[in-house]
Amino acid sequence: MRTALLLGFAAVALAGCEKSIEGTYNLENGPIDGVVSTFGPKTFAMSSGAGGTYERKGDTLILTGPSFSGTFRIEGDKLVGDRFTFVPRSPDDKSPIYRGPRVGYDKSGAAR
Repeated sequence: MRTALLLGFAAVALAGCEKSIEGTYNLENGPIDGVVSTFGPKTFAMSSGAGGTYERKGDTLILTGPSFSGTFRIEGDKLVGDRFTFVPRSPDDKSPIYRGPRVGYDKSGAAR
């Protein structure tokens, strides 16, 4: 009886130990260089303007949004999809961040 109780507590404790995916990521292999994504508790937002919600099912992440959706596998600290990969962005990363198209500006961000 005591062993069964301990095993039950261990199973509950392990079930609640999923690593959080919340944080900031660089999008690799994306259609545009420099896209940065932020994942919150149930939502994601991209510097390109895309965003939406996500659902986690074990090691699978399902992103749903009006302009970006897909299924990604959680592999360590990366979110790996068929075409794109989200890689954690280092706080020291100084690479440029793409901020989406702007009216009156060219691709470099300079005024026209």
